[in-house]
This record gives sequence, structure tokens and C-alpha cells, in this order.
Amino acid sequence: MKKKLFLTGATGKLGSILVKFLEKEYKLISVGFKNKPKNGYRLDLTKKDRVINFLNRIKPDIIIHLVAITKVDFCEENFVKAHEINFVTTKNLVDWSENYKVRFIYLSTDQLYDSPKFNNEKDEKPKNFYAMTKYFSEIAALSLKNSLVIRTNFYGYFPTHKDSLVDWFINEIKNKKKISLIKNIFFNPIYVKQLCKYIMILINYKKIKGILNLGAKNKISKGRFLYKLAEELNLDKKNLKFTNVDKINLKAYRPKNMTMSVKRIEKIIKKPMPSIQEGIKYLVNDLKNCNEF
Repeated sequence: MKKKLFLTGATGKLGSILVKFLEKEYKLISVGFKNKPKNGYRLDLTKKDRVINFLNRIKPDIIIHLVAITKVDFCEENFVKAHEINFVTTKNLVDWSENYKVRFIYLSTDQLYDSPKFNNEKDEKPKNFYAMTKYFSEIAALSLKNSLVIRTNFYGYFPTHKDSLVDWFINEIKNKKKISLIKNIFFNPIYVKQLCKYIMILINYKKIKGILNLGAKNKISKGRFLYKLAEELNLDKKNLKFTNVDKINLKAYRPKNMTMSVKRIEKIIKKPMPSIQEGIKYLVNDLKNCNEF
């Protein structure tokens, strides 16, 4: 018999891709916050009584919690809303889960890191409000005995979301807009389909608990990442200009180095994580196969 898996944020960017992986192996019960996913439900996770009643009906074996406001500047200017969506939703799920033997997986962020090295799982330094909401949500999730927090940064092609970084970047170039590429913020993002494959593996690794970084094996600046994408897609690069993040008017502080150490996940899977270049090529191949480019 297939295990019941409860997925939140099924209509979001990651959720819309992860659903396709999960529905093949699990009895999937998916919910969206604003929109109802196909074959799923709409559920306001900020309402504790509704959450408890819903979970009491379905009694899942596994919960994967994706719901979050991830726009850093929005969170900085909207404390109450960010707290409600990012923390309260998590706490409500945790409060139900603590009475059941549920595998609880929470998706967090690399925004918690800010040091000059490859950050390991104990190096958290949340310095903006978005990062704080995720940090306290992690603490709530980790209060459960069978929980896993995945810190990550992903990118990709999302057919149901045309507001992604990749879509924005390609459209700006095609419209001959000038684009500032940030050269002094470093990270090691992972392509969304690669991330989904690792999540599928980790669901059943019940002995793997605590915090786990999931990213590419090498680091890159945010600007160089987009420049490489333009190269792979043979896009015109004449309007691309490198700059420092300090010269851009942003509401929230941005960590300069969010690069995650992936030693722990590599030890678990017994092989290296994919490189950033491999991820970009995977993305480009998907874009071309879907006639999106």
C-alpha cells in the first residue's frame, strides 16, 4: 500500500514540479494556499483549527512543507504577513505532527548563511527578516523526532509560473533591457529537477534527520550564474553589466556568501553533488525540449 504524503505549497514553483515526482510513488494529498492544485485542495494553513481538522481526516505518513513567502524585500516590509505565512503555518503543522509518527520535511533557505567560507549546517547567521522567519520555523520543525530541514536555493523552468528568475532574465534580454548582474554575492544553487530527485531519496532515509544543505558542489556569483545561462542560450550579452549589490537600492540586507557545504549530503548518497554547469545544461535542455526557447 502506498504511503500517504501531504504536500503544502503544491501550486508554488517547487511544488508544481515536485508533485510530478511524488504522485508516481505516493498517495499524494496536495494543498495550495491561494490556489487549488489539480486533484488537490485549497487550505489556509494559518488557521490552526482547519489544519488540525484536515490532517485528522487524512492522517498522512509524511508531510513536506513548502509554503513560504520567499521575496526577501517583501518580508522586510511586511513583518506580520511574513511571520504568519512562514512561521505560523509551520507551527500549526508541527503541533499536529507531534502526536503522530510522521516523517516531517521542511524546505528552508540558504539566506541563513553569511560567512566567507562554504557554510556547514551549524553556521547560520540570519540577518534579514525572511531568514529569521525561516530560522524560527526550522526550530519548530526540529522539535519533532523524525524531522528533516533541507536548506537550499533552486532555480528552474516552471511552466505554471512565468515570474521566475530565469523567465525574467530571458525576457529582459530579448526586450533589449539593461541588466545589472551582481558580482559580489555568491551561492551554489541547484536545478529544481535535481533538487526533486534528492528530496525523493531523502523521504525514505528515515535515519537522516536534522539540517541538511542541498546545493551544487561549486559556488558562483549571482551575476556570473546568469551570464553563463546567457552563454548557454546564445543570448545577446551586450546589455549585461556587472555591479556590486551595495549599489542597488534594496530594502533588506543580502548576505554576501550563502554558499553551502554539501559534504553531509555527499556522504549520505556516496557521490558528488552535481556542478552548477551541469544544472544549467539540464535547464537549457528542458527549455529547448519544451519549445520555450
